[in-house]
Amino acid sequence: MEKKKYTKPLFTKMLVLYLLLVIGAGFAMLWAVIKTQVVDGEMWREIASKREWIDRVEPARRGTIFSSDGKVLATTVPVCDLCLDLGRWPKLDSKGAVVKKNGKTVMESCITNDSAFCANLDRVCSILHTQFPSKSKQYYYDRIWKEYIKEKPSRCLYVERKVPYSQWEAIRAMKGWERCVVKKTADGSVTGYIRAHIYGNLGENVIGLHYHTPQKDGYTGLEGYYDSVLRGQDGLYRCRRLTMGIWLPVEGEAVPDEDSTLLHRRVDGKSIIATIDTRYQDIAESSLKASMNKYGGQRGCAILMEVGTGYVLACSSLTRDTSGRLTEKLWSNVACSDHYEPGSTFKTVAMTSMLNDKQIALDTSKRVRAGGEKVYSSTSKTISDGHGDAHDTANLAGVLMRSSNIGMCELAWEYYRNRRGDFKKGIEDIFPFGMMHPDLDVIETPTRVVQLNSDRDFLNLSYGYSCTVTPLQLVTFYNAIANGGRMVKPLFCREILDGGRRRDVKPVVMNERVCSEETAKQLREMLVGVVEKGTGSNIYNSVYGIGGKTGTSLNIKDQSIKNSSFVGFFPADNPRYTCLVLLEGTSIAGRQAAAPVFKKIADCVVAFDKELGSIHLQDSVRVVRPVAAKAPRQQLEVVHRLLGMPFGLGDTTAATGWVVYDAERDGYRNYTLPTGVVPDCSGMTIRDAMQLLRSVGYKVRFSGQGKVVAQTPKARTAAKKGSTVMLELR
Repeated sequence: MEKKKYTKPLFTKMLVLYLLLVIGAGFAMLWAVIKTQVVDGEMWREIASKREWIDRVEPARRGTIFSSDGKVLATTVPVCDLCLDLGRWPKLDSKGAVVKKNGKTVMESCITNDSAFCANLDRVCSILHTQFPSKSKQYYYDRIWKEYIKEKPSRCLYVERKVPYSQWEAIRAMKGWERCVVKKTADGSVTGYIRAHIYGNLGENVIGLHYHTPQKDGYTGLEGYYDSVLRGQDGLYRCRRLTMGIWLPVEGEAVPDEDSTLLHRRVDGKSIIATIDTRYQDIAESSLKASMNKYGGQRGCAILMEVGTGYVLACSSLTRDTSGRLTEKLWSNVACSDHYEPGSTFKTVAMTSMLNDKQIALDTSKRVRAGGEKVYSSTSKTISDGHGDAHDTANLAGVLMRSSNIGMCELAWEYYRNRRGDFKKGIEDIFPFGMMHPDLDVIETPTRVVQLNSDRDFLNLSYGYSCTVTPLQLVTFYNAIANGGRMVKPLFCREILDGGRRRDVKPVVMNERVCSEETAKQLREMLVGVVEKGTGSNIYNSVYGIGGKTGTSLNIKDQSIKNSSFVGFFPADNPRYTCLVLLEGTSIAGRQAAAPVFKKIADCVVAFDKELGSIHLQDSVRVVRPVAAKAPRQQLEVVHRLLGMPFGLGDTTAATGWVVYDAERDGYRNYTLPTGVVPDCSGMTIRDAMQLLRSVGYKVRFSGQGKVVAQTPKARTAAKKGSTVMLELR
């Protein structure tokens, strides 16, 4: 059979087709190269650069805030997320086969030592509960144990976030927990940093709290105002990839098509020294809180300033939340932001304006009638006053001393009835009604004096109404009176620490002269009289002297409740400190609610201030005989000898070693130990009571703390030796 041969036309067609395919593929490859290098070249070069080079930010360490007495108020501390690897898997032998116990039960391997893990679980839960009191020990125990006993437990169980590093390390160091505490998760390292207040919520509103809103992420208080100083500058490092996941900083190395000036070192933030003194801040907060708990009040503040510099040594702002608990809230800085009608504390401002006008003499006598009434015009409201005797009169000092509304109205009506604009302007010229702009990040709005369109508004202004002030404004004015008429701005930062250098935050003068030095001296004498003989006499102190003014006004929003305040200075002869205490929303007058808080703060400051050399507190201290219900005679003799006091015990021939206090003779007498009955231990310390009971053959158990208030069996009842006496302490 003849073979079939390919014809020439068919071969030519196949050759042409092959050439066309080759040429087409070549053009496609050429177009791909052109598209990659020219059309999309910039995009691919950027992708390649990102895979080989990356910019990484190294956060700067935020500066520390110190108190003026050298304590750390706020600093950056490391924290860790506590994550546990509780995973289990089948145990394999050397050949890779699953190991079974008795040929049936699959043996399991786990990352923990079961017995040691379970033995220390209770300790771990106790540590977590101590650090996070809002969550119970049982909560942590249940969370970990329920996951631990699962058939397939989690390889990364988040137990708690932001655990202090020291506590995290303590947990990781426990036997059985070394390997199960995760050091790195899929999101990266478990270690981070937070801003910590070392003294808890002490002075939180002044130090500053972190906040986050859709518009801004920042801080309040000192943290916010000095953010640019504390923040520092983050480091920016250009890193080059060595192997998968490993990047090496290459600072200064030339990078193609990149600006090498983007690379810079990390600069940590500077530290600052606040004016707050932790000793004074603590007494201010605790005293204010105690008064608000006793007398009520929705909001309150206590401010302590240095007279000469304006440095704020203590500033406590408390707000009662819906549960009735007193706290310092994020934006609720009562001292700087709250507007209120000051009441009688504003009488000093009005009196200063009148004395500046040079038309009123100090011995000017005005009526201060008890229950008195006077209608100043047909449109003004009748004004009554509860201070002074009927038809009584007093000079300017007496008006302030008695806090007489009638007296202030008499003065305003006689001298300013036809010059009301001058009266208002005189007050506005000396009082800082505008924005104070303290060195804190706080919400602040200006206060004002209302338009004096009626006789009532005009007269109200003379005794502290028809105007609004903030506590910080009022204490600043009183500070100016204590400072001889020179008004300085309140400051909350004393120094900025820049490496080894210190930059002082110098005092700022707001008003060089609110009144003459002579007028300031006269006003100080009046305010001292208020405390010695007037409405503030309940805090009179003959040792260092206090000058100040009580104030009680109706609340602007709810006139059924009051604002109670006291503001003044100390020591009286040479003022060094000014203090204001305000309780908003209470039913008690400033004399009772606010003045005692002022006194506690003043006592604390004087006790700690070593520069008050002219004040000898020991001269006013009367050495009181130490009193013990029953005590070992030998111990009391030692105490009396150290105090330089005679012990005063008469006959000691029948001494048993125990003495009992005799109130009638203010001394001690011998105590005869009873036989067959239980001794009376009431009023004794637990140490003395245990020693006494054991000396006559009884065992002792007790509950509570303090001194003995009850005992079982009762005193002077028969009980066998060796029986147990239960003591209740309080």
